[in-house]
Amino acid sequence: MFEEEMQLTPPELRVIAQDTLKNLLPSKSKSEYEKAYSKFLEWSHANNVTVVTENVMISFFKGKRETFKSSTLWKLYSMLRTMLNIRQNIDIAKFANLQVLLKNYSKSYIAKKSKTLNFDQVEAFLKNAPDINYLVVKVALIIGYTGACRRQELTNMSIKDLEFKESIIFVSIPNSKNGQPRYFAITKEEWVALIKKYIELRPEAVTHDRLFLNYRTGHCTVQPIGINKMGEMPKVIASFLNLENPEQYSGHCFRRSSASELANRGGDILTLKQHGGWKSSSAAEGYIETSKKRKVEVSDILSKPGFSGAGTSQNNKSKESIQITSAANETRSENVVIQNTNSVPCVTINTGSNCTVSVQINNN
Repeated sequence: MFEEEMQLTPPELRVIAQDTLKNLLPSKSKSEYEKAYSKFLEWSHANNVTVVTENVMISFFKGKRETFKSSTLWKLYSMLRTMLNIRQNIDIAKFANLQVLLKNYSKSYIAKKSKTLNFDQVEAFLKNAPDINYLVVKVALIIGYTGACRRQELTNMSIKDLEFKESIIFVSIPNSKNGQPRYFAITKEEWVALIKKYIELRPEAVTHDRLFLNYRTGHCTVQPIGINKMGEMPKVIASFLNLENPEQYSGHCFRRSSASELANRGGDILTLKQHGGWKSSSAAEGYIETSKKRKVEVSDILSKPGFSGAGTSQNNKSKESIQITSAANETRSENVVIQNTNSVPCVTINTGSNCTVSVQINNN
């Protein structure tokens, strides 16, 4: 049907439509989408598939489950959904049973996540690791931890993305994974000094503007650091600190560490989403490392006397009398119900020239 519609379209409009559809693919992963679609067509041809139906897609993904983990299956589903919609005008998002199947595959799957660094570990590395060997790793840690950066974002970071304002460095990430730019600040004096020290070592012969350059024994070379070496830096830090299983500190360590530390220090979900550039709350929460300290704090909140929730009893309420004096010195008393009166001081409300309200609460 889709091909017939294209054939009935005038040639000049057909070219415009085809070019427009090509631009719907994400520019960074366009080749990956094309490759996934090509492999699906090969599978379809080998299995004599002429029409893409829900049963066809279920059979395809059932076979892929033997070699792909759940997260990869969902990624493949997303790419094929886009490609089939563009190339054949087929919306597999309407295949409800297919989604149920993929969700069932996900139930027993536990994603492997990078281990995280807490603030004390970050500080320990920055203070104890010698600059002559680890300065570039320190700078990557500071920027990655402060800005919840991915390894790709650090690799692509430009010297122009840093803005120096007295004792503060503002860092921008113009091209993040989801296309939303991010902006953050580095304010700790010692951290700012380390970044400045590293930048001062930048050779004059550098012909590009990449921030992170290869670093050896106190000197920078002109070659930029690649994504694989950037992804190894958390492992280098964990090894220096003698942390258990350093190989489990992957390229996502800085991003997860930043999100976890922010959450453990009381950051709400909106702040967390803005910090990391996450659009959904569930995506942001997935980056937070489960903290025993945070669990204890939650338990303390729930178990201490005076906790007030939806089921607050009448015993926590008290009636207090307030006196209202008008401009004509006419005084009247009114009783009001007040909850949680502990530590509430005397309150005076001045409403202007006509009336003054004084509230005196006595806790007995």
